[in-house]
Amino acid sequence: MNARCIVSFFFLLSLAAQAQDKVFVIKMAGIKIGKLHAYHIKNSSFDYYVTHSTVDFSVILKIKADIKTESLYHNGVLIKAMVNSTLNGVPYASKTVWNKDHYTIDCRTYKYTYKDSTLTKPIHWTASKLYFEIPSAGDEVFTESYGKLGMLTETGKNTLKMTSPKSKQTYYYNAEHSKLLRIEVINSIKNFDMYPDTLRQE
Repeated sequence: MNARCIVSFFFLLSLAAQAQDKVFVIKMAGIKIGKLHAYHIKNSSFDYYVTHSTVDFSVILKIKADIKTESLYHNGVLIKAMVNSTLNGVPYASKTVWNKDHYTIDCRTYKYTYKDSTLTKPIHWTASKLYFEIPSAGDEVFTESYGKLGMLTETGKNTLKMTSPKSKQTYYYNAEHSKLLRIEVINSIKNFDMYPDTLRQE
């Protein structure tokens, strides 16, 4: 599927009737430092996931970040992922595209660069999808910013953990394992937590 076709599908997906959106509050040491908006649009055999997060924090360490992630699936398989971000005014971009029998990966983010064209197994989970669907221990998740797969491991009751090259994420669910309650993120920039915005009606 070429780039022009993918852009056309993005447009068609935007017209879909089946759409979801969620908002998460980003906190550090209990203090709100930003928000993340997540969107899922479904049209026929295509799924389009988008997350857009903004962080503005300046106590000892200044962090001003704007990150937009887009992932497009066809029949449950990732065919394209893009990340465009700025951190304290410095731009970064990552891109992953399915090419017939392999992925072409070119990732550039804070203190990290990675290129690869050897990944041939289809990707079924990306980080942006985890805001809407609940995986199981043993599922492999592709991080769009870093271009690598990480396996989810169970670290406690209704708790799943995944390690990326520069980050660790722990997902906490309710007792029925049916609702995401919190995401704990430990990375090379700063550690923080994300919570569903309970003041907002979805």
